[in-house]
Amino acid sequence: MSWIIKSLVAIGVASTGVAAKADTLNEGSHNQAKSAFIREYDNALAPLQFVKFCMNYDTECAADTAERSLPSGERAMSMLREVNSSVNASITPTQKSTHPMMARWTVAPAAGDCNDYAVTKRHQLIEMGWPKSSLRLAVVLTNGGQGHLVLVARLADGDFVLDNLSASVRPWNAAEYEWISMQSGSNPRFWVAIGEHGERLRATRLAMLRTAE
Repeated sequence: MSWIIKSLVAIGVASTGVAAKADTLNEGSHNQAKSAFIREYDNALAPLQFVKFCMNYDTECAADTAERSLPSGERAMSMLREVNSSVNASITPTQKSTHPMMARWTVAPAAGDCNDYAVTKRHQLIEMGWPKSSLRLAVVLTNGGQGHLVLVARLADGDFVLDNLSASVRPWNAAEYEWISMQSGSNPRFWVAIGEHGERLRATRLAMLRTAE
């Protein structure tokens, strides 16, 4: 995953062309940490391996063709815990190649890395009737600076993380990660910059625009 982070940071995010309101930028990281939902900013480049994943698993990246509803209340959390636990147990952790030409995200392999755990969990929940817009892959950095992929489930009361490094399903702000980018809720093929990383990128872009005026 380290090459994904390097490319995202080096290349930056693709601008939507819409200027942000100044008051959005004035909301500090304290509010970000308290929020039940991950803050989303401008469009971001999708990880290269995600693009390859969509070529191999086209239906995984297509928008829902029929109306789907989230399970209600505790039933939703029960399903998330069940899938997180079963997938963590079913895939043997292994170190895979991170070379752009060799790396591949795979649904339900016998052995795999964080990418395979995340896409398998998303696949299973979609098969169980969950709307794709509520199941979003996200790129994060661990405390050690390692690139990592998790699945974020957006419920009515907040965003929750399904993670091969954790046996529990946690609120996003209980996972001590730096949040980099995430699938868009409006189109599964698009990604957005998120968290303090997205906030910094937007602030930098606005400063550049002001300088150019």
